[in-house]
Amino acid sequence: MKNIKILQGNCIDKIKELEDNSIDCVVSSPPYFGLRDYGVDEQFGLERNYKDYLANTVKVFETFKPKLKDTATIWWNVGDSYHRTGSDQPIQKGLLNKENINNRYGWDKKHKEKNLDFKPKDLMMIPNRVAIALQDAGWYIRSEIIWHKPNPMPESVRDRPTSCHEKIWLITKNKKYYYDADAIKEPITDTTAIRLLQKNIDNQKGSSRANGGMKSNGNMKAMGRKNFDKNMGGSGTSFVDHSGYKKADGTYMINPTRNIRNVWSVTTKPFKGSHFATFPKDLIEPCIKAGCPKKVCVKCGKPQVKEFYRKEKYNPGYGNQHTPKGTHKKIGGVYQKWLEENPPKITIKPSCNCNAGFTSGVVLDPFGGSGTTGIVSALNNRNAILIELNPEYIKIAEDRIEKELGLFI
Repeated sequence: MKNIKILQGNCIDKIKELEDNSIDCVVSSPPYFGLRDYGVDEQFGLERNYKDYLANTVKVFETFKPKLKDTATIWWNVGDSYHRTGSDQPIQKGLLNKENINNRYGWDKKHKEKNLDFKPKDLMMIPNRVAIALQDAGWYIRSEIIWHKPNPMPESVRDRPTSCHEKIWLITKNKKYYYDADAIKEPITDTTAIRLLQKNIDNQKGSSRANGGMKSNGNMKAMGRKNFDKNMGGSGTSFVDHSGYKKADGTYMINPTRNIRNVWSVTTKPFKGSHFATFPKDLIEPCIKAGCPKKVCVKCGKPQVKEFYRKEKYNPGYGNQHTPKGTHKKIGGVYQKWLEENPPKITIKPSCNCNAGFTSGVVLDPFGGSGTTGIVSALNNRNAILIELNPEYIKIAEDRIEKELGLFI
């Protein structure tokens, strides 16, 4: 079982205690602006106005920046807020106990004067403002991931659609970083296979949307079937003039996976503990698999990386010479057949020359809550550091970790 370390206190103070260049990945869902009162002083999310919330977010990032490795990724889940006035509903309570059910109308009334940029009922666009503030501070915003909730929280509003999504920002401090796309590839659909294996590619109109509409050599077409019958013909194959898209064993004739899209449909999960906002484990598992290396050098901290190779080079009968460009198109698809019969091998190798051994990558969650990030990290053979201000949530996290993992380290 991998190590899960929980630190109690203000995240700014506790982040400063961490070693520099020690964190491989950050996965977190900080309290959303003005949404919940978690019943402790100095809590994030109850700033006097949204600008202070943005400033505090940037401060958290700048505090953990030296703790991150150059290859680190940050996956930051941010929900939105509507501008309220004192006559509206008070903010929700984070802990389900009577001690923390305090009337927060006074807090809202104070904010009515401070958030003059908004009209009552305005959607405040907090996730986008967070991303822009971090971008202005020098961080790289690499992807806007939409968390689609098929089972959203019911809302009583009748003058707008029910909200059923949140955003996760993929953020880095450098333009080059660790990212394992193969670890989270998703399966293609039947419609994709049919489109890629169309026989009438020459008659396709194609799409003008490629490269932002700036593709210079014509519309983008489905290329999977280009020369398909010719390349798979000969040598007695049964694929010539094949009208389907699957082999006899039911597998696709083409690569069955694709790069993951940035809309993730993940249902919210019930949690019996007294913490309102819990990450679904299915939501953050791709973040950890793609963004945190399994193994890193114990000396320099650099990750192990994948290397793709083929043991043999293709030789069409030209001695030891390299295959001339375009030769595979002239020899009836033998090259294509060779490629399929000799798929690339994958080897895991160090990205350094230290020869010092390896340890597991480290995931940080500065707003640890009920411990989901730690649990998913451990289940995927990564170490985790959780920081939580509220002692009651730490007890919830410890009990949950012990129950789900069998022990608490």
